[in-house]
Amino acid sequence: MAQEKTIGVAVPNLASSFWISAVYGIEDEAKKSGAKVLKLNAGGDANSSQQIAQIQDLMQRKVDAIIVGATNGDAIKAVVEQAIERGIPVVGISSPPNTPKLVSTVSADHYDMGKLQAQCLSKALGNKGNVAMMAGPTGQAWSDQRAKGFKDTLSKEAPDMKIVAESRLADNRNAALTTAEDWTQRFPDLNGVYAATDDMAAGVVSALKSAGKLKGVKVSASNLSPTAQQLLKDSELVCTSIQQVVAQGRAALKQAVAAANKQPVEKEVVLPALLVTSDNLSSVDLSNVVAPSDYRP
Repeated sequence: MAQEKTIGVAVPNLASSFWISAVYGIEDEAKKSGAKVLKLNAGGDANSSQQIAQIQDLMQRKVDAIIVGATNGDAIKAVVEQAIERGIPVVGISSPPNTPKLVSTVSADHYDMGKLQAQCLSKALGNKGNVAMMAGPTGQAWSDQRAKGFKDTLSKEAPDMKIVAESRLADNRNAALTTAEDWTQRFPDLNGVYAATDDMAAGVVSALKSAGKLKGVKVSASNLSPTAQQLLKDSELVCTSIQQVVAQGRAALKQAVAAANKQPVEKEVVLPALLVTSDNLSSVDLSNVVAPSDYRP
């Protein structure tokens, strides 16, 4: 029966290393199950109207189930509920639509990812100093939860560390670079930067390099794209808290196919976070974490 199922996939941005790896997991698992995947890319975190139109298109095509990573969980709620009302089960992945009507939600423990970053950065700074947060887009559960985990943990475990700035940009390297350049001017005594993703961390590192401040400012990140792996090898990141992105894609496809076949579905799938440093990078199993370097969605 699975061979006959068509699964729609709507994600915010296939230029993002995260979504590349998630879609790789979806497509790789689909090959095993015989399902067909229709993937649609909104082209950026701010493009909610584009994603709404794409979900409407998937409804018109009468796909058997839809996997959605939301551009904005509130903005796309209505169209997702419309699909569900038409009998199309919807699985949320990582940044789910903000509705309780999803058949399943697949995510990492994003709060724990923020917590791991706080512990790593505070250790690197001796539990004191000024840090800035490149916290990621508002309206997406993953960025909100990571930021909360980071802040809560600093408050409890490193109260002498002060958050001097917080930016809620889209997950975009160039925007992060521009903001970090401004921070190097506004906060000459900055000691650390929390970056919600590796792409934003790469922008931060570039800005710190240009300002000649990389050695004096510690940077932490989340996710483990090839870019982040290289930053760790070059000692330009102190750590990255990672989620099993490929495994999330695989799990989402499994739940979507099960729902399409009217088989039992797990309401919530949460995969544990891991901390990676230059010391343990070589021993981490990346097959469930990041897409192969030659994969193109």
